[in-house]
Parts: sequence; C-alpha cells; structure tokens
Amino acid sequence: MLIKKEIKETNDKLRAFKALILETNYYLRKKLGFYVPIERTSNTNNMKKFVTALLLAFALPCIAQAQLSAFFSGTSEGVTYCLPNTRLEITVEASCITQTPGEFYSYAERYLHIKNVISKASNNWDITSTESNRTGVPNKEKSFTVNLNGGTASNIRLNDKGIIESINSTSQTDNKDNEPNAKQDTRNSTNPSQYMTEEMLQATSTAKMAELTAKEIYTIRESKLAITRGQLENMPSDGAAIALLLQELDKQEKALTEMFIGRTDTVYHRYTFTIDPSSECDTTKAVLFRFSRKMGILDKENLAGEPIYYDLKDLKTVLLPTPEETAKAKPMKKEGIFYNNPGRLKMTIYTKARKFLEQEIPVAQLGTTEILSKNLFKRNSTTKVTFDTSTGAITDIKKD
Repeated sequence: MLIKKEIKETNDKLRAFKALILETNYYLRKKLGFYVPIERTSNTNNMKKFVTALLLAFALPCIAQAQLSAFFSGTSEGVTYCLPNTRLEITVEASCITQTPGEFYSYAERYLHIKNVISKASNNWDITSTESNRTGVPNKEKSFTVNLNGGTASNIRLNDKGIIESINSTSQTDNKDNEPNAKQDTRNSTNPSQYMTEEMLQATSTAKMAELTAKEIYTIRESKLAITRGQLENMPSDGAAIALLLQELDKQEKALTEMFIGRTDTVYHRYTFTIDPSSECDTTKAVLFRFSRKMGILDKENLAGEPIYYDLKDLKTVLLPTPEETAKAKPMKKEGIFYNNPGRLKMTIYTKARKFLEQEIPVAQLGTTEILSKNLFKRNSTTKVTFDTSTGAITDIKKD
C-alpha cells in the first residue's frame, strides 16, 4: 500500500510538471516566437529543457525590455518619443579675492618707500556673472508613437533622454542662451625664497633679512635698466633671448617685492542652480541661493548670507483655451507629429541693491501642443524637421 501511495504521488508531480512545461511553452511561443519540444521518452531530457526554457522565459523579456521599452511602444513598427518640459539652469560665477600680507610688510616703507601695503589676511567674494541656459526634461504625459510602416517619417532622431530632435535630418539645435566665458585664476604659486641668496637666508634677524632682500630688488632693477639701455656686459644678440631675460628678471622682482607689499590671488568658482517652471509659473521673491562677502555662495537655507531672489512672470504670449472651450473643442486627430508651441516668461534675478539678470525665455509648460499633419510625410516627398529639445518647438522645417 505504501509503494502504491508513493507511485501515485510521483505521477501527480509529473503531471503538474508537464502542465508547467506546457504553460511555459505557450508563453515562449506567444511572446518570443519559439517553443521547446517535449519528448515523451525521457523525463531527464524534459527536465533539462524545462530548466533552459524557464531561464529564457525570465531572462529574455528582461533583456528585450531594457533595450526597447524606452523607445518602442510594444510593437516592432513604432517609435515612441517624448516632448520636453523646460528646465532653467542658472550658472553663477563668483570670484574669491584672497589677500596675504608679506613677511616684511612692516619694513615696506623703510626700505622700498611703499605705503598702504597688505597688512592683514582677508577673503572677499563677489558675483562676477550670472547666465541662464535651457534644457529639456522628458514629459511622460506627452509621449507619442510614430508608426514606421509607411511614409517618410521613419528617420527619427531622439536624444539620450528620448526627446525628439529631428525627422529626416541630422542637424541639431543649440539650446544655450548664453555660454559663460571661463575666466583664468590669478593664483600666484611662485615661492620667493628660491630667489633669495645665501646671505639673505642666513640673516640673524627679520630686519636684516628685509634689508638684504630690498638690496636684491634694487640690483634686479639696475640689471633691467642696463639691458634696456644696452649697457649690460655680454649683452645677448638675439632679441628673443633679451625678452626672455627681462621676463625672468620681472618674475624675480615681483616675487621678492611681494614679501613687502603682500600678494593678491583671485580664484573663480562656478555654481549651477535649476528652476522648473510650472504651468502657473508666476513667482515673486523666491530665494535661489544666498551670498556672503566672506563665505561666498551659500545654500538658500543658510541664513548667514544675503538672499538672492528670482521672479518668474508668464508673459501670456500663447493664448490657452478656457475649460469651456476645451470641452467644446473637437478631439485632436492623433495622426502626425506632435510638437510644442511654447510660451515665454520673464525671469529676473536680483537683490535689494543689485540686478544680476533679466531675460525673456521660451518655456514649454506655458504653451500648447500642436500636430504636424501626416500628409507632410507621404512616400512621394521628404519633409525635414528640426526641434528644439529644450522646448519641443519646431526650429526648422523644409520640404524636398
């Protein structure tokens, strides 16, 4: 009786196993286009094939989805693209001016007859420029699919975010309103001690070392005068060599003089802040960041700095339909290429005493969505269209 019971349980498991194989084969045939044949003679072979099929059933859809789902709508004949929302990127350049007193600043007037030298270390920040740029963020609510089984709208170019760039064209638009110019730092890395003589370095007091350093500065100046007057012994005959020699003497004089008057270094820093306007974008005195003369650019929650505000104002350049008009309007035919007709806003960045930026900017969220007729993309003609990937607007359209 016990043996019969075990045989029955084994048969039940085999029937369940075969049902699972059939279900997996159905999935593979339906979704992936192939199936695993089941042999009636060998349970071992069936087990191996079932394991393989099961792995494929889970692995292949994941691979296919990772490669295609961002661009295809579920069929092999359509490409899905997004229209963007407009994001504003504000690039702020700030300079940090660092003043460092020289080792001999208290002897500057005595030996070099220079007054008002740097006597105290300090940092002083300033905002040197403010620039704006636009970038597109995919609007998942405005995703559309183009069928590729006819017409000439088959050469569709998307950017890395899935936003449409062009149709039947390879040209790309430049969405940058202003490109900030990079400024060079004026940080001085010259060590003045490398130009000091042995006698200067072995001086027993700071006053004596300052005196010897001042004499070395005067010697360098006399050498420069002799070169420019042509009175130097063994004068170089090559003009380029003379220029190089004068350049080196200037470098030595500057390094040694800074030991008396101090050094000023300027370092430039860049920061980027983002603003995502809404469809109802009017904003007044919103804090973008904070600024301190001593600490520089600060986060907007850091109350140690003065607030830098921004205002956004919808200029109403695109008339949006009222809810009543929308309800009465006929449904838009979804046959063609959708694009944005952006509105414009006025952005101002300022403090109580200073205005940094005032600019009008096109923004997708403030406009409407329109459609290019599918008739423009028939087989007998080629229409080339270029889009602004930051707003979804058409920047160029040509028909061949």
